[in-house]
Amino acid sequence: MRALKVARLSRNVLLAGLSVFTLGASHLLTAAAVEAGTALEFGRIAGYVSVAAGYQRPKPLPVFKNRTFCGPAVANETLLIDADGGLQNAAVILHPRGRKTALRPGVLVLDNQQCAFVPHVQIGVVGSELLLKNSDPILHTVHARQNRKTLFNVGLPKWRQVIKSLERPGVIRIDCDVLHTWMSAAIVVTDTPYFALTDVTGGFKIDDLPAGEYEMEVWHERLGTKSMRLVVSNGMSRFVEVVYSSK
Repeated sequence: MRALKVARLSRNVLLAGLSVFTLGASHLLTAAAVEAGTALEFGRIAGYVSVAAGYQRPKPLPVFKNRTFCGPAVANETLLIDADGGLQNAAVILHPRGRKTALRPGVLVLDNQQCAFVPHVQIGVVGSELLLKNSDPILHTVHARQNRKTLFNVGLPKWRQVIKSLERPGVIRIDCDVLHTWMSAAIVVTDTPYFALTDVTGGFKIDDLPAGEYEMEVWHERLGTKSMRLVVSNGMSRFVEVVYSSK
């Protein structure tokens, strides 16, 4: 586990494998103060998602079809852990409590590159469009399920591109149905604009957060979901460490 050598970090919450630290003085804004305030104030959070000892990166996945192009095996991206235990591709989502937020739908892209979905995990808000494309010279499909229900199943020869709408929040699981059994991806669809995806070291940050109370959810495709409540104050930066305990 990476040692967090920052002298001014002080521990103030420990809950079910989640450790929360505050940078500088802690001036927590209560929900009542948020409701009473008239000026919009902002803070930020940064953090680190990691795994405890006992987790190991999985072995490459064997290829059973189109081996001439794909090769004998491809990387297994379902559990990416760096040397210090940092967890990549964990979705960190902040849901404001007691107030609505405006969404700005955008365009996400899911490509097929070298017999893998790219990117493996991504996040978008409700109402966004998803562009499906195939950069490989072989046929792929994009079979999308949400809550085990098929949303769409699209065949993608290299020349074809398809746009789909992301209409409701939740996790969309993606597979390829033409015997490319090793291929998978996930799209996290949210109803809040405050989110981040952890990088290769497990780090993340979310800037320009309106002051107030939030429900924080951390999701990983293999390790599941952790959640906690936190408060963001005007001008305050918070450091949040989330640890997935060993099996």
